[in-house]
Amino acid sequence: MAHPPAALIFDMDDTLVATSALWRQAESRLLEEIGHPWTPELAIQFKGMNALDVAATIHRLLQPALPVKSCQELMRNALFEALEKGPIKPMPGALECVRLLASSYPLAVASGSPLPLIEMAMKQLELVECFAVLVSSESVARGKPFPDIFLAAAKTLGADPARCLVFEDSLIGTQAARAAGMACFTVPSSSPMEIAAIATRTFTSLSEVTSEKVSSALG
Repeated sequence: MAHPPAALIFDMDDTLVATSALWRQAESRLLEEIGHPWTPELAIQFKGMNALDVAATIHRLLQPALPVKSCQELMRNALFEALEKGPIKPMPGALECVRLLASSYPLAVASGSPLPLIEMAMKQLELVECFAVLVSSESVARGKPFPDIFLAAAKTLGADPARCLVFEDSLIGTQAARAAGMACFTVPSSSPMEIAAIATRTFTSLSEVTSEKVSSALG
């Protein structure tokens, strides 16, 4: 018998907010600094990670002379600059989905973006009041694909992880949700076959998500 979720946890970047181009700007800035071009093959290695982990992954893969801490600082600063210039635009169906579900469930944002940027984006989209909790993976020990951020969000909401439903777009985000023991609805922004193999359900946009599908997600 299906039981409705106790809480819903949303990733932000490319799940709620269309930020892939802004992240690419920041990644390209770092890669330009160390003399390497941005490529899709490289970017897939860190899709869904927070800024610090993106920079650390780039450093591990390319082994530039620039120290890893300098890479992280440059990446994070470039991300702030890109997101502050915007524009901040919602993903298809995101506003309607969040507002629909906020009337029935406690909601959290659990994102790899720094907390000030999560707060800024939610304010610009007028979604702040829909979310009880905003969490950045910079505040936990390990970023995605580890489950730490989703477990932290569930704990803050006072919800059993097994009763939580995550909304994601990336493979490592979906992996993190499943590692946390949570169901996961994913709108794949990459790696669709790999995501389909582990997600609870996949969709082409959040416009396809209904109250009925959410209430039966844990069945």
